[in-house]
Amino acid sequence: MQKQSVTAVPTQSDLATLLARAQSIADGADQILLEGYGKAIASEKPDGSLVTEIDRAVDGYVTSQLATAYPDHAILSEEANTRYDPATQFTWVLDPLDGTTNYARGLPIWGVSIALLSYGVPVVGLLSFVSLHERITAVHSSGAFKNGLQIQTASTQSADDQHFIMLCTRTSRRYRIDSPLKPRIYGSAAYHVAAVASGSALAGIEATPKLWDIAAALLILSEAGGCYRRLDQYPVIFPLPAESSDYLNTTFPLVTAANQSILDELESRVVKY
Repeated sequence: MQKQSVTAVPTQSDLATLLARAQSIADGADQILLEGYGKAIASEKPDGSLVTEIDRAVDGYVTSQLATAYPDHAILSEEANTRYDPATQFTWVLDPLDGTTNYARGLPIWGVSIALLSYGVPVVGLLSFVSLHERITAVHSSGAFKNGLQIQTASTQSADDQHFIMLCTRTSRRYRIDSPLKPRIYGSAAYHVAAVASGSALAGIEATPKLWDIAAALLILSEAGGCYRRLDQYPVIFPLPAESSDYLNTTFPLVTAANQSILDELESRVVKY
């Protein structure tokens, strides 16, 4: 693969080129995932989550492709390097298989997440849910797209019982939520955030997402007109802290919403146990 060059401050043209490369790499990752679906054997990691040989195969493929194309860029991945080094301007953040439990148990909501950070801020984001035929992308200041068509969050300004809220499996164990929104749990943090970005859901709560679960998805949400806020004592996620950090055991509890009105309303209805 030919090595790519990027200017110190990426232009919109640079970002488009970076996204195109990520799209090409995601195509290869999709094929690995499709070929392994229904055959993968899951094992438990030290943190209690599942991993399959396909997670590792996709991780190896994507990281090798990125390292060849961009040897000066860092790579932060769920299955390999979990440490962020702020001394490197560009860092790719990879989740080779978001929704591993779904994948291992035969539910079709799973996919690969690829993000690029510049100075600790996402500037390129890609989610590929190949079994659902959904490819969702964004670059900074250029909008968000699903299968090439621009997406926007819902315009509804008040929660009601005719709209959805996406929840992770740990949400109800950690938070009490007083909201009329109908809950949905699909087993993929990235897909949950993408559902808010595309207007399918009004809001979402993720109790324990890791950086690789949300780096691409939150850029997509923001570019689609949505917003989010952490549910812990820390004020922001991005830019990442200006010191080297290991994100293996770092979670980012957050609420996502279609707009500021929904975010404010929902946040006032969420209480931590």
